[in-house]
Amino acid sequence: DTLLFFAALFVFVEALGELGLLRAIATTLSHVIQKAPVETRQFDAICLILWVSALFSSFVDNIPFTATMVPVMVQLVNQVEGLTIQPLAWALVFGACFGGNGTLIGASANIVMASKAESEGHLITFRQFFIVSFPGMLISVTIAMLYLIIVNAAIWQHSLAM
Repeated sequence: DTLLFFAALFVFVEALGELGLLRAIATTLSHVIQKAPVETRQFDAICLILWVSALFSSFVDNIPFTATMVPVMVQLVNQVEGLTIQPLAWALVFGACFGGNGTLIGASANIVMASKAESEGHLITFRQFFIVSFPGMLISVTIAMLYLIIVNAAIWQHSLAM
């Protein structure tokens, strides 16, 4: 069952890529970030990339999303004033990683755990997992956002000003 699910998940994610949904999300993020005032652009970009990555990665495998976002972030940094790659990369890392904890299908480990639990006679439904995990994901992403805001103010903004 687990192997079939993984196969179907990868087909689904590839279909989303072929339909251009991942690229559309990345392009929309890019446009929103470019409209932010230069003084707050990096802060805005960190928060936006973190939360979009987390929410998206809760429901779709994070690898294709991350692979799509990396060149978009590089392009943003090269073309948009007020951005550096390091904070955007960390926002993507934390968002995609913690976001995967939000639902049963968000991370491979969740699926393997549910499959193993079921084989031992303990069914864990999507809803049961979601009720416990999604609030925890929101809390961990909020903590990551606060951490990134502090690091941005203490380190990254200073390197941007130099």
